[in-house]
Amino acid sequence: MANFNFDNVTLSPKEVQELSTAIFETAFANPELTKIHNIVEGIDMKSQILLLSSMAMQGLSADGTCDPQDSDAGIVATQKYWENNQIEVRIPYCAKDLPELLKAFGTKSNKYDVEGSEEIKMVATRLLEALDEAILRLAWFGDKAAANIVSGGTISNGTNVAYFKGVDGIWKQIFAGVTAGDIKRATITSNAGANYTAQELSAGEALTAMRKVYNQSDSRLKNHKDGIFIVTQSVYDNFLDKLEDAGLSAVGQLAMNDGVMTYRGKQIIVADFMDRNITSYQDNGTKYNLPNRIVFTTPANIPVGTLDSGEFKELAVWYDKTARKVYTENIFSLDAKVLEGYFISVAY
Repeated sequence: MANFNFDNVTLSPKEVQELSTAIFETAFANPELTKIHNIVEGIDMKSQILLLSSMAMQGLSADGTCDPQDSDAGIVATQKYWENNQIEVRIPYCAKDLPELLKAFGTKSNKYDVEGSEEIKMVATRLLEALDEAILRLAWFGDKAAANIVSGGTISNGTNVAYFKGVDGIWKQIFAGVTAGDIKRATITSNAGANYTAQELSAGEALTAMRKVYNQSDSRLKNHKDGIFIVTQSVYDNFLDKLEDAGLSAVGQLAMNDGVMTYRGKQIIVADFMDRNITSYQDNGTKYNLPNRIVFTTPANIPVGTLDSGEFKELAVWYDKTARKVYTENIFSLDAKVLEGYFISVAY
């Protein structure tokens, strides 16, 4: 006979009683905003951006007389505008949202006023991570005319399009610039695949696309010290596969520059937030919307505008006695611009 018999006893695992012992999903590590964008502050209202062209051709042949020949400067001015787009986030929290055993504030006389508690600190921490995602999503995929696929748009059916309507983002401007002939585009063949599998890049396709993007770009961009490649994770992985297939010898040595992956001397920045947004929110159930993308430009040519970049990390937290809830809130202004078409080259 066994020493102990627990057949008549219900054994339950010990329940987590503190949020500090919970294991949270790891947040994605996004590239720093300032690595891919210049930040322009002070945008408190619709503001003009003045763009001036180069001077017209100069250098007329002298005619040998006393009458000089005048030339026109031919500088053409164009304009764009910063928009003071307001974005808001408010998270209401009631003390009853968590089970009793998870409440570290159980001895407080007012069990609804949990301002400063462990769970509110957790909410604030996760909200800051979510804001990082939101800023990149809006700056790149924002579209004030966003619509679900069923309505003729590109946003997955069932997704709230209001999360995309705050800003007309970089991709919307790129698509418009390509259509107008102002931005050069190379085609990534796999994007036209009829299903997810067919949209996977073929061997070496990323390198071929990056070569096209570089070769078609304006010489002023090729020779600019701040030129960068911003690529989806899918493109980067395919590029690395090509380097490995080449034995990481000659091609690999050319790609590594002081420990930073480069192509033709230009840093490659992996924008895996693009992959997440495309696969999560631009999926028609059969295939994704252009899942493989490349942008070659400079941070100064795709600036992000705001009243104050400090707004991105400022949280207001307060307890409302009437609602018996603690609110965590952030309000910030945001806009993004593609300034000069000749200073950007893309593939998708």
